[in-house]
Amino acid sequence: MQQLDGLDAFFALNERQHAPMHIGALLIYKPSTSKHKLFLQQEIRQSFKQRLSASPIFRRRLFTVAYGLDNPYWIEDQHFDLDQHIFSHSIKDHRGDLPGLLATLHALPMDMNRPLWEVHVIHGLGSLKSYDKGTFGLYIKVHHAAMDGVSGTEILAAIHSLEAHTFSPHEARTTIDRWRAEVPPKQWQLARQACINNLRKPLNLAWQARKLIPSFRQATNAARSDHSPTISWQRSPFNCRVNAERNILMLRFDFFRLRQIRRHYPQTTVNHVILSIVGGALRRYLIALDRLPDNPLASMIPVNIRSHDGNAAGNAISMMIATLRTDIECPLQRLQAVRNAANSAKGFSNTIGRSAITSLVREIPNGLGSITLRALSALAYWPGGLAMPACTIVSNVPGPPVPLYFNDAKLVDMLGLGLIVDHLGLFHVATSYNGVMTLSVLSSPSALEDPDLYRRCLEESYAALDEAVARESERNE
Repeated sequence: MQQLDGLDAFFALNERQHAPMHIGALLIYKPSTSKHKLFLQQEIRQSFKQRLSASPIFRRRLFTVAYGLDNPYWIEDQHFDLDQHIFSHSIKDHRGDLPGLLATLHALPMDMNRPLWEVHVIHGLGSLKSYDKGTFGLYIKVHHAAMDGVSGTEILAAIHSLEAHTFSPHEARTTIDRWRAEVPPKQWQLARQACINNLRKPLNLAWQARKLIPSFRQATNAARSDHSPTISWQRSPFNCRVNAERNILMLRFDFFRLRQIRRHYPQTTVNHVILSIVGGALRRYLIALDRLPDNPLASMIPVNIRSHDGNAAGNAISMMIATLRTDIECPLQRLQAVRNAANSAKGFSNTIGRSAITSLVREIPNGLGSITLRALSALAYWPGGLAMPACTIVSNVPGPPVPLYFNDAKLVDMLGLGLIVDHLGLFHVATSYNGVMTLSVLSSPSALEDPDLYRRCLEESYAALDEAVARESERNE
């Protein structure tokens, strides 16, 4: 067995019915030949059966310690049943509403007594105007306790190939499957380790905090010399209590054009361009609602801290906060300001140590994180909400730049989905694949009142930035 710690344990212990802690991905495939629904379903099941050894997440489940005395453990599930993880849906049964079906599936919590992943096969996507005949989709969701976005792309790579090939149920495994089920231990056997951990964590927490304070002071002093605005705690419509329903928006951008835009200014990345587009969209949306604050809103940005030899599964991420400059109207000025703010936040994170916050979270006494999150959820009922340092999360997950195949089916489209919690009811995921950048926006009706308006704001923000860069390029020629 392997005990969870840090963010893995935090996500596992803070699962809520209205705010489940899983992330997901939608993968759209075009097969070389159309297949009957039942045959395709069986082929996908057999394909995952052959790939179960590709990742440890597929056959291990959580084993909780009695009375919450300690963090849970991963245990190889002796009752693992593949049929409890693969499901079938027809888009025709949902009136062709792919975002609606996706939102419904993403809102449903998973069974925490089973391995924390699900695959939903979506048949009949060829009936939609956007896709060719025979196209189908796989919606894969995995609990955040088991993986983050980067480890998710590594798992996706393990179940795909660079060339199309005909599926064979007797295909030889590329790796030897040495998996063995485990018998759950007795609770009294874990009591001794729980006592040791509960005595050790406060001491380690104090030690980590003592190491962090000098670095934090150094980073704060360096930030004061920066002319970019500091992060301000303020209220926004997105810092509210989320409800159990989900809304999903899906937008696509030309990845080549995004890279052209970022080359327009030095030290600018595609991530800065995405942040600037989101900042412009939030500005337009809040102006339409007459709720734009004077100070700029900010975003939390996940940062990958995984080493090259780290495990594929689990979480190896930290967070930094950077302003979205929603106070700036000009898209070019906003892009430069967002770039400067993000680079400043990155410098702050590097000064205190990229893994410093993660190490601190790892040593938080058991249950303290859950108590804090529940207290914040209760305070979400406060009239007007609470002031928060960030209004959204924007995650950029680079995907493969070349086509991938699932057996003989070509992957033609993909997007990622995050999670929302109380006080952070808006999550953006930018996923690049084969020359296309797909931006997904996850929210709940309580946080994003008018999703269609926000979609238009995102499209208009991108168009305004694209046109501004094109005009300036023409003047410089």
